[in-house]
Amino acid sequence: GENLLEPGDTPHENLQFLFFCAAVLKAVDEHQDLLRISVASASNDHRLGANEAPPAIISIFLGSELTDIFDRLESGEGGRGTEAGLLGLGSPVLPPLPRHAGDRNRTSPFAFTGNKFEFRAVGSSQSISFPITVLNTIVADAVQSLTEQLKAKLQNGLDLAEAVGEIVRDTYRQHKRIVFNGDGYSQEWHQEAERRGLLNLRTSLDAIPHLTDPKNVALFGKFGVLSERELAARQEIMY
Repeated sequence: GENLLEPGDTPHENLQFLFFCAAVLKAVDEHQDLLRISVASASNDHRLGANEAPPAIISIFLGSELTDIFDRLESGEGGRGTEAGLLGLGSPVLPPLPRHAGDRNRTSPFAFTGNKFEFRAVGSSQSISFPITVLNTIVADAVQSLTEQLKAKLQNGLDLAEAVGEIVRDTYRQHKRIVFNGDGYSQEWHQEAERRGLLNLRTSLDAIPHLTDPKNVALFGKFGVLSERELAARQEIMY
């Protein structure tokens, strides 16, 4: 029952949170294609990028406080950095209300909202079973990879805090292109996403062929989730 993505009052010092948050960043960046495929349908193609739905480009909204923490870890500066601040309500007679640092971004397909990530690209009429299958598998893969790195660093004599710090820093440096806190609807973001090398699978027919890419066949086979034949069958049904 423990929430591995609960940052607590001092997220910059919470090794467990930083480790698992980094694993999610890695998973989403490496498997943008699978997340897009998991929400692919003719009706959802019309919804994505409009009507309070995120665009088809997969990115992660971390919010200013968390992004600043990861930026500081990457630079070696450390510390908490940006605070959440207060909401500007426009009237002096209203009491100031704290603004959450992970405040929602309606244009983000994958947003951190305080103590969890929300995958917002799933269609309202869609079964959530395949998106959950994809999320569980890609995060398991990322956690396994980072755990192997952690074991190696501990065996080489680093203490836990140093080892996790190095892993989080290196993982963020490799995958920070997936973090975007701005307006996902803007044309500028589409251009920026292309510059970053992010996938833009605009339609289901752009996305579905990637389900049986060798890396995805290997991923689902590695964890015994779906065989190559089962992936091909699902792909055929999607078509």
